[in-house]
Amino acid sequence: MFEMVKMMQQVLNEKEFSYWVHQDLFSFQWWLIVVINSLFLLLFYFFIDRQRLFFMLLVFFISFDLVGLIDEFGKFFNLWCYPHQMLPFTDRFNTVDFAIIPVSIALVYQFFSKWKFFFIAHIVTSAVIAFIGIPIFKALYCTNC
Repeated sequence: MFEMVKMMQQVLNEKEFSYWVHQDLFSFQWWLIVVINSLFLLLFYFFIDRQRLFFMLLVFFISFDLVGLIDEFGKFFNLWCYPHQMLPFTDRFNTVDFAIIPVSIALVYQFFSKWKFFFIAHIVTSAVIAFIGIPIFKALYCTNC
């Protein structure tokens, strides 16, 4: 049974890679992912507090891991999909997971370092991402999900 699952996973990986190379790579949606990730990483680079670099990177990577874990869970149970990827071998490098959410959370932590204000700002940021950002991205590049 495990060998059959492994073989089916290999076939799926080959199909996904073929789709990425022939349909997705260098498409408008792929360039959109690259540009948005680059812009958010530049924003993070220019606005990061160099005095608290360790904590800022810690917040960035913790949020990156948590968002990626939740995304893997959702993709595994077919709750959502990402038809366009920056890299085909991982879903963590899509637009929202790779830069937007971790950079937003790290910058919110930087500017609102007291827990009460951080919590309020984090809720507002999460609501903006969930109710404004995600629908925009869905309309832009997730037509077949």
